[in-house]
Amino acid sequence: MKKLVILMVVASAAHAGGRATYGDYVRAVRAIEEQRLEEAETLVNELVRTAPDDPDAQTLAAQIAFLDGEYDKANEILAKIDAKKGLAAELKALVASTIAATKGFDKKTSAGGHFVITYAPGKDEVLVDLAAETLEAAYQKIGEDVGWRPTKPVRVEILPKISDLARVSTLTEREIETSGTIALCKYNKLMVVSPRATIFGYPWLDTMAHELTHYLISRATLDKTPIWLHEGLAKYEESRWRASPGEGGLGRAHEHLLAVALRKNKLITFEQMHPSMALLPSQEAAGTAFAEVYTIVAWMREKVGYPGLRNMLGRIRDGRTERRAIAEVMAMPFESVESAWKHHLRSLNLRPDPALAGKVPKIRFDKSAKDSENVGVEQVPEEKARRLARLGGLLRARGHLAGAATEYEKARQSAPDDPFIGGKLARTYLELGQPEKAVEVATPFAHDREDAGPQATLGAAYLKLGDNSQAINFLLAAERLSPFDPAVRCGLADAYSAIADEMHAERERAACERVKRD
Repeated sequence: MKKLVILMVVASAAHAGGRATYGDYVRAVRAIEEQRLEEAETLVNELVRTAPDDPDAQTLAAQIAFLDGEYDKANEILAKIDAKKGLAAELKALVASTIAATKGFDKKTSAGGHFVITYAPGKDEVLVDLAAETLEAAYQKIGEDVGWRPTKPVRVEILPKISDLARVSTLTEREIETSGTIALCKYNKLMVVSPRATIFGYPWLDTMAHELTHYLISRATLDKTPIWLHEGLAKYEESRWRASPGEGGLGRAHEHLLAVALRKNKLITFEQMHPSMALLPSQEAAGTAFAEVYTIVAWMREKVGYPGLRNMLGRIRDGRTERRAIAEVMAMPFESVESAWKHHLRSLNLRPDPALAGKVPKIRFDKSAKDSENVGVEQVPEEKARRLARLGGLLRARGHLAGAATEYEKARQSAPDDPFIGGKLARTYLELGQPEKAVEVATPFAHDREDAGPQATLGAAYLKLGDNSQAINFLLAAERLSPFDPAVRCGLADAYSAIADEMHAERERAACERVKRD
């Protein structure tokens, strides 16, 4: 909403009248712009009281209502003023599209009371408790890291489709698909697309924590932190709800992208990341940028710790540029910081992953071939292996599991490190009643935290082997990516029951039945 409120200052001067001054409008607009929303609401209410007929005051009141999640109230206010053009028209269109996208949503407050989650009734119900638990854990851990926690509940909207994310934001569907953007923190809320909008899922719980980090940083720094540092902190912190600092690491795909960029000397500049990662030209470019900013934040935290990062954010809040704030905390010119970080990157000796060459995993939105065994086989680079894997998929789809395993084994001989082939072969061995063999084949691919397949297979295999602890660990990793997989939710129900954790078993059992319905 920054564009709306900045320009509204100019419009407001003409309507201030005798009772509300230009300065009153400036203070209200600045409070909104700096995310001081409680203060902004008080200032806007006073504007409306002293200038009730002023359309700009009414537009600000509608904006406050919208930011508070009172969409119908915002719509009613805008309906009473001339909203056919200009800023009021932009806000009216956004309010109307948001109402349409969230119509009929249910609502649930997290157990800790810090989040209100709205979602479409139906399948997405199985996400809500998991989301609430994750966000409450993130509220504690990331809030401590950043040095700020909200006092009012944070609104979270789980959207069924990427087209809904486009409707409730300024992004187009094309920009979303090109960049792989799947969630946003904007308009005083978190907006996250349901994993069921994708073919293979995505790290949706980490993504929620990522967006919460954006929310906390925006409020802690009066929305003055530039996008590259915002994204670096959010990427670094997104796993904090479940892991120690830095334990999450970059992940296989991001390490590969960064290694390629370093080898080609084609790093994305901080300037290119502005004004949004979502506007970068491809998912590869966005992935490279995220890898870069993650590493600089991780490196700075190693040097100055969380106290240093909080000091940095405080200096940005107080008006310093991020470069000056970083230079002061790191005790060296920013140019030296940037140079030292790049030297650090090269000292990591990152190497491109041959198995990912030319086919970095992307969030896939096209679900037209969702039920095909061979979705993704085109990414197998070696022609012979690809042909054999395709044949294995056809046999598996027809229930010829032994024949499928034979073809997948042949394919693995041609491409032993290919994750698609390994994942399919491991799953086939599991279905053949050979869990030990499934574990052997799937384990080398378990380090890829953005591929649910090996995690789900290992979880199911360990469950069959009676190792419930290992089963739960791997099934939870799969659930963080693919929560609508019946094998994952049903497997967790069985594993929790086996260790007499009936609270979690009951939740997963209900989810198991819900996801199996359609």
